[in-house]
Amino acid sequence: MPNETSLFSTAPDVGSRRLTLTGSQDIAGISADMAARARRELLIYGPTLDPVLYDQAPFLEAIRRLALERPGLCVRVMVFDPRAASQSGHRLIELARRLTSRIAIQRVADEDRDRLDAFLVVDERRYVRRRLADRLEAIADYDDPPAARRLVQEFERLWERSSVDAELRQLFI
Repeated sequence: MPNETSLFSTAPDVGSRRLTLTGSQDIAGISADMAARARRELLIYGPTLDPVLYDQAPFLEAIRRLALERPGLCVRVMVFDPRAASQSGHRLIELARRLTSRIAIQRVADEDRDRLDAFLVVDERRYVRRRLADRLEAIADYDDPPAARRLVQEFERLWERSSVDAELRQLFI
């Protein structure tokens, strides 16, 4: 069983695989760190595109770098209502508008909106998962390929039923 460590706004000890995160600063910091380590793919799923976590300069810079360095679609995001993030000026939406062939944002299908969790997965190896998306408590793991792959499989299943929001489609043109 991996070590479980509680963080209080400190840098992660990557030797400790599993981390217990509390508060937006911890979750945002680890999410940005994981995004910066991404080499192939980054997936985000949740009811909202929480600006406290995903509209922060370190996270956005890591996404921009990955998207520019990696050919093809390497960042995929699914949320219940992407228009809400767009209307609030979320910078990840703006980045996706500029890099449409590298970053995709889709709307979760109505039949899948009963999920309560939120997660970020990097390279089928690392993840941050909040069992309850509306709470700022998460588990993160830097080296758990089996769990990360399970989240990727869930994401792929949901992605197949998701759709581009009509309003966002117009904005991407």
